[in-house]
Amino acid sequence: MTGPTDFPGPHDLGRSPNEGPIALKDRLPLGIALLALAVAIAALVIAVGDDDNVDGADQSEATATTSAPVAATPAPIPTTTIGTVQTLPPTPTTTADQQIVTATTTAEVEVDDGAEQRLILAVVGIGYDSTLNVRDEPGGQIVARLDSTDTGVVPTGTIQVVTGVSWHEVHAAGVVGWVSGEYVTPLGATIDATTEIVGRLGETPSAANLAALGRTVAGAMASEEPESRVRISGEPTVGELSEVTMDVVGQPDDSIRGFRLHIFATRNSDGTFTLRNVEGTVMCYIERGVDAQGICN
Repeated sequence: MTGPTDFPGPHDLGRSPNEGPIALKDRLPLGIALLALAVAIAALVIAVGDDDNVDGADQSEATATTSAPVAATPAPIPTTTIGTVQTLPPTPTTTADQQIVTATTTAEVEVDDGAEQRLILAVVGIGYDSTLNVRDEPGGQIVARLDSTDTGVVPTGTIQVVTGVSWHEVHAAGVVGWVSGEYVTPLGATIDATTEIVGRLGETPSAANLAALGRTVAGAMASEEPESRVRISGEPTVGELSEVTMDVVGQPDDSIRGFRLHIFATRNSDGTFTLRNVEGTVMCYIERGVDAQGICN
């Protein structure tokens, strides 16, 4: 006969032999684990979705941050370069050349005006029985003639060099023409050169005639290198006080070109002439001129 403990109760029907309160208890952690897994998966899905939005938000914000300063403070324009291009004109090559030419022309005019005031030229180095030709152009037709001691020649400042000879445009004899620079020069100061001449000769010279006396006196001032051109530029004049003028052109000096010697002599009873005194006038170079004191520059 079976006791109560031998037969299962109605609530035990359908259970496996291993099912019981302990087995159900073991299932609970598994369910919790599955539930936690499902929650984790859901959280992962949500997280993945949130990460995409964050990147987009960050990118959007970054874009906004990047674009906002561009709108507010645009990239600086190279204003210096643009300003330079806009405000500074191109290099004024032509204008500069024109200004230089104008300045040079003005300077030349000023120099020319000064030359007309200061550099009054004299005819030098030709004989008293000759004249200096004034031509309409260098080597051209003769338009006037100047005496051997003419001192009224005014240069315009215009010069032409033809076959090594400098031709000067001048106002002379009422015309404007051209003369050779070999035969005109500015004169400087005049001094008493008697002591200098006598000292060089070693004695007071005498000669049979004024021409010979003039050559002797001029020889004291002549140069061998360069060789001086000696001419009787003023006709010998015999009188109570006789006189003759000699030109000595060519000196070994870069300032003094030569001398004009105005020689005075006493006529002796035998008809000879003895030097009394000499006035020497210095010749200067046209290119260098002469100062207000008559000293060659």
